Amino acid sequence: MNILLCGATGFIGRHLEQSLIQSGHHVVRATRQVKRPTDIAVDFVRDTDAAMWLPRLAGIDVVVNAVGVLRDLTTAPMQTIHADTPKALFDACAQVGCKVVHISALGAGGELKTAYMRTKGQAQAHLIKLSIPSLIVRPSLVYGQDGDSAKMFRLLARMPVVAVPGQGESWVQPVHIDDIAQLVTRQINQDFPWSSSARVVDAVGVERMTYREMIACYRAQMSDKPAWVVPIPWSVMRMMAKLAQIAPSSALDPETLQMLQAGSFGDVANFATLLGRMPRHPNTFIE
Repeated sequence: MNILLCGATGFIGRHLEQSLIQSGHHVVRATRQVKRPTDIAVDFVRDTDAAMWLPRLAGIDVVVNAVGVLRDLTTAPMQTIHADTPKALFDACAQVGCKVVHISALGAGGELKTAYMRTKGQAQAHLIKLSIPSLIVRPSLVYGQDGDSAKMFRLLARMPVVAVPGQGESWVQPVHIDDIAQLVTRQINQDFPWSSSARVVDAVGVERMTYREMIACYRAQMSDKPAWVVPIPWSVMRMMAKLAQIAPSSALDPETLQMLQAGSFGDVANFATLLGRMPRHPNTFIE
């Protein structure tokens, strides 16, 4: 199939591209900075009109949207990147008959009212209303050897003293990027064997654990010695987040801290069914 991959240069997008190509699909990368002759230039900050997307969909069978930002910045507003532009893209797909795979987020559109969850929720709700064949993947905390968060977790796990937010009690259900890539590829290979509607799958790992247990799990794969864990009160973490947000490149700000405290977990059954097996256990993540 001919697949238009938006966000191809991002962490999830890179792995999706590799998996799809290995499965024999032709992938057209939609990126802001064109680096290959076959790339298509797009800008999720400005491309908010469905008419702009229509010519880009010529000859495309499936559109995969893996665009996302963690911080809401003036130069990269979440409302536009996560909601307005994806809705325009989905409208264009509905007009030409393209199928859609949309990478959303676990908890999007739910009770947690951060800008990230709110805007992600708007896009997935719009896609569901369009009633076109689509797959909405809602990942939990994603681990990948080349992922920025995974690099940070490995660094923390290696330290003899590990500071954890609160008591490290937040619940998480880490999922490996390979499982997400294989899920998307497997469903595309099966040519979307469902009716003209959206299928939503929470992409979560096989085991729910606390943040503290996750760091200990990663450390156990790198060292025989347990770390000394130092809890950081949430009040102190909130002050740190306010200071950290001054740096645009910082992954920590009050909203990302709020999402960490709320946790990210769900039922693995549907994900395992569509994946065709149980996802990888976190104690196999570090290679």
